[in-house]
Amino acid sequence: MKTSPYTTNYEGKPRRMGVELEFSGLSLKDISETITRLYGGEIEYVGKYVSRVTTETFKEAGPFSVELDASLLKDGKMRGYLDKLSMGKEKIAEKVEELIADSAMEVVPMEIVSPPIFITELPELERLREALQQQAVEGTRSSVFNAFGLHLNPELPSFEASEIRDFLRAFILMYDWLEERHDVDTTRHITPYIDPFPKKYARKIMKPDYAPDLTTLIDDYLAHNPTRNRPLDMLPLFTHLDEKRVTDVVDDGLTSSRPTFHYRLPNCDISNPDWRFKDEWNKWVVVERIASNKEKLARLTESYLDYLENPGKRFIDVVSKQLTNLFN
Repeated sequence: MKTSPYTTNYEGKPRRMGVELEFSGLSLKDISETITRLYGGEIEYVGKYVSRVTTETFKEAGPFSVELDASLLKDGKMRGYLDKLSMGKEKIAEKVEELIADSAMEVVPMEIVSPPIFITELPELERLREALQQQAVEGTRSSVFNAFGLHLNPELPSFEASEIRDFLRAFILMYDWLEERHDVDTTRHITPYIDPFPKKYARKIMKPDYAPDLTTLIDDYLAHNPTRNRPLDMLPLFTHLDEKRVTDVVDDGLTSSRPTFHYRLPNCDISNPDWRFKDEWNKWVVVERIASNKEKLARLTESYLDYLENPGKRFIDVVSKQLTNLFN
């Protein structure tokens, strides 16, 4: 597992990271019990479609969340609608809800959201990945309809506007490389969930004189990216830093406030026995290494601006020689 140059978070404490995993093939109960079998602890069922699993291994970090990734069902809104339609006949509402849920589970993934564990604890989380693989769950490549992803949520090392800008620059610079190394599935490409940053925004933040304060950085991001559907979704972070500023533009009730990046690009390739969480983290680390190397970052941003004026080959092919030492 590769190490990042950023080992501490915005408070100077060891960095943590949450992991979100979308897949199908197991029930809420089976997934929850798999977690407690591995890590001990207790299960609390929050309705029929959501559980919270407090473990002994990660007790200090908080509970795992397991849920059917369909907001109408897990929020209980569907049952309210059905109660009205069934004229108060509870059994009818319950049967219809179960039928809808069973149908949804054919196309809607189950999702495990880990607590914010120390990044150094990621190998311990691989035990969960292995246990799910042994139960033959289905990931991105199991069906042409499975636009499932693995999301990494590493804490920020700093809330300084210049540091956040540099991470955004580094990510855009490395996007071609990341997309290729993750081998992003076609199904995920044709959905809107991971639309790349627009070139107009990339050009703006790459300019050498772009040195915004935090307010301007957030405003510029929202002006060009008023959506959760970016491969590096900054809305959770910006909501944490200035909630009203974000919700004035994007108020869909789906963005949670977190002091983290929300990296959405990787497939959930869990049906592949050779797939590992650490391999996806190792690819992300390259972004962190570039963000930390200010001299190299400046050279690459200059090259990127030249590339935008004369696009031809992929940017990553243009600058591949400059990146040699970052991948080891």
